[in-house]
Amino acid sequence: MEIEVIYQFIIQRLFILLCFLSLILFITFILYHKPAPDDQKVVQNTAVTGGKGDTLVVLLHAYTARGDKLGEIREVLDSLDEYSDADFIIPDLPFGLFSMESSSKVTAELVSAIDEAWDNRVQSQNPYKRVLLIGHSIGALYARKLFIVACGENEDARFESDLRTLLADSAYHVDKPRPWAQAVDRIVQLAGMNRGWSISHHMSIPRAIQMEIGVFAGRVFQWVYGRPPIIFTIRRGAPFITQLRLQWLSMKKQAHEKGLSNALTVQLLGSIDDLVSPEDNLDLISGADFIYMDIPMSGHSNVVEMSDPIAGHARREKLVEALEVDGSEKKQQDIADETVSDVVFVIHGIRDEGYWTQKIARKVLELNKNNPNRRIKTETSSYGYFPLLSFLMPGKRQEKVEWFMDRYTEAKARYPEARFHFIGHSHGTYLLAKALQDYDSVRFDQVLFAGSVVHQDYEWEKFIDTSRVKHVYNFEATADWVVAFFPKAIQSIGIQDLGSAGHDGFTVAEQLPGKVKNKSYIIGGHSAAIQEAMWDSIAEFVLTGEFVTPPELLVAEDQEFYVKWPAKISPLIWLVGILLLVCLFNYLLKLDIREWKKTLLLTLYIYGLWIILTRV
Repeated sequence: MEIEVIYQFIIQRLFILLCFLSLILFITFILYHKPAPDDQKVVQNTAVTGGKGDTLVVLLHAYTARGDKLGEIREVLDSLDEYSDADFIIPDLPFGLFSMESSSKVTAELVSAIDEAWDNRVQSQNPYKRVLLIGHSIGALYARKLFIVACGENEDARFESDLRTLLADSAYHVDKPRPWAQAVDRIVQLAGMNRGWSISHHMSIPRAIQMEIGVFAGRVFQWVYGRPPIIFTIRRGAPFITQLRLQWLSMKKQAHEKGLSNALTVQLLGSIDDLVSPEDNLDLISGADFIYMDIPMSGHSNVVEMSDPIAGHARREKLVEALEVDGSEKKQQDIADETVSDVVFVIHGIRDEGYWTQKIARKVLELNKNNPNRRIKTETSSYGYFPLLSFLMPGKRQEKVEWFMDRYTEAKARYPEARFHFIGHSHGTYLLAKALQDYDSVRFDQVLFAGSVVHQDYEWEKFIDTSRVKHVYNFEATADWVVAFFPKAIQSIGIQDLGSAGHDGFTVAEQLPGKVKNKSYIIGGHSAAIQEAMWDSIAEFVLTGEFVTPPELLVAEDQEFYVKWPAKISPLIWLVGILLLVCLFNYLLKLDIREWKKTLLLTLYIYGLWIILTRV
């Protein structure tokens, strides 16, 4: 018996020690694992190798891999007469497990490597006639990004600001096609995550748990360094992947005007991919004209392994087919409706399922029904119930921003000629404000905010001056204690990017009177501006861009004193509330009652707080 006690004691102490050492190692890693300095190259081994033929092949590897992982792909190409004398660029990319490098920096350095290879051949009077881009997993996305940059920037889907800065040092103009763009006739993607990755039921339970742990660690890194890990940039709806899809649509649309031919894109999909779900692999919106092929007996990682006599042989045959398939008979799926002139997004906020969004959408359609010159579609999708605790967590808010941008991208593909408008309430207003900051291709004409939780000093002038937003109509309420006590407190402390625009209005409205307007004050609380009596004013603004005055019976000259004055000390209200909760917990802890009763009371108390924060 004593031996068992000693054994348990040792195991417990070893477990505690292991946890402590793991924490120390994690903190040490965070402190010393920093992104490369701006003047340091992050893409390695970009030298051209091969037989000096007239074809340049660029091979881009997957996450946590290196260039030599694609060695068997090169062997297949070398065995084909068409590529036996080809030149190769097979770089080592900064796609390590904890990589924090900038996606724009990676893109710019890859473009520079191809520019250099192309220019050297032109100078030697033996130019390349063909460029082939092949990528595996995340590398497949960068292969498409390289082609987008090669085709030049378009006004309706501009490149990321830091990418434009990095490309400015090149001899080629950002908005003009590079000379090698026309030579790219094919892009082959191996298990490419065309919509980005997401954690879904498609995964095995161990895989899902592993990725959830990785997401948590990645958020810690993002908080420390102020930028996301590079793997986060290709999460579904994230800025890089969304910009890529929007820029791809724009590039395809304007290729003819620029005198470019569309490169054929072939996607090879593993039949047993446990890492990326089929809906993430298949992008039937921006990738409607891709050729999709299934590779038997293949998962996400081993799809590039060609040496196995059975599975490898099957992969080799599919790769050769992808290189030789004729896409001239490929018919693009007819998903675009160019007759739609306007798309109106109506997005709900926290603690809300968004049933009212469809009612406002119907009001917009009703007021426009006699206008033959406008055809309107509405987008009222819901991201689900969003409780208070989730709202206070930046990572959770960002997930909803990414959801919003995934919906925006699909609408942009379906209605390519439409103007976009936005009606948002509470957290819905944050989604648009954050999207405008993080996604350079996002554009909305008329923007209406109700119960806004956006910072009152939000810089609307940046987006209005660049024609990404035309008009902003922001409604303030007389008794919106939700905004006055919570986002306003956070804004006062300055710890997050939330704010009190729904209570205080936007300060920039005074400098942009014809573009940004605060309407003070709609009688009621957090949902005052989306009540039924307001629907006509909301719809009229969206349809005309004019700041329509709501019915007088809904408007007051000042806010309620019981909200207006406490809001000035909102951080103190938070502090008092937290102290009261702590005091109540301490009181329950010291009650002179039976232990089982005390345990029950404390459990119910904690459970009640949890329910309020996560369900109410």
